[in-house]
Amino acid sequence: MTGMGAASNDTDSALIAAMMGADRGCADAAMSELYRRHSNAVYRFASMMASSSEIAGDAMQEAFIWLAGGGASKFDAERGSVAALLCGVARNHVLRLQTADARFVLSDDDDAFEAIIDANETLPDSFAELDAREREAVMHEALAALPYEFREVIILVEFEDFSYEQAAATIGCPIGTVRSRLNRAKARLKESLAELFSPHTGNAL
Repeated sequence: MTGMGAASNDTDSALIAAMMGADRGCADAAMSELYRRHSNAVYRFASMMASSSEIAGDAMQEAFIWLAGGGASKFDAERGSVAALLCGVARNHVLRLQTADARFVLSDDDDAFEAIIDANETLPDSFAELDAREREAVMHEALAALPYEFREVIILVEFEDFSYEQAAATIGCPIGTVRSRLNRAKARLKESLAELFSPHTGNAL
């Protein structure tokens, strides 16, 4: 690695190795490249967990400060990706700053909501008839009602496209627990949406 041009072509594992090397120029270039690659994803993940954009930004910065301050030595490619490692640090930071029932600050990307559940399958017809902004607000309410441990697996697997293995490494639980929580989370989410559009709530179209 001779500079940023070389760093941009290296794997994450190679960049981590460079960060722990004696050449400070290469280490700085490697850190910058890792930040470029993963900062947006880590912030997006934190923003869906945190109660404010300030907490999300602080969690993202904390993750990279930790990585530069010696956390790179904790990376094990066999246990998970660099992104999973950073999201795990950000997750822990958010948990330290707010209670387990904190609400999410969700993005404006309606496509993310469509990825959570199969459109029009086992959902109220009235949900599909809403426009994007209305669906976002309804989904926000439904997600916020889920227990914290269910919300985070949906964020990791459905929003961030983490594998079950990566999600397990981020949360610090067995893969089977991730699968179980995700299935239960989807079931509760569909139930919550059905309740939101129940005739008894006055929201049915």
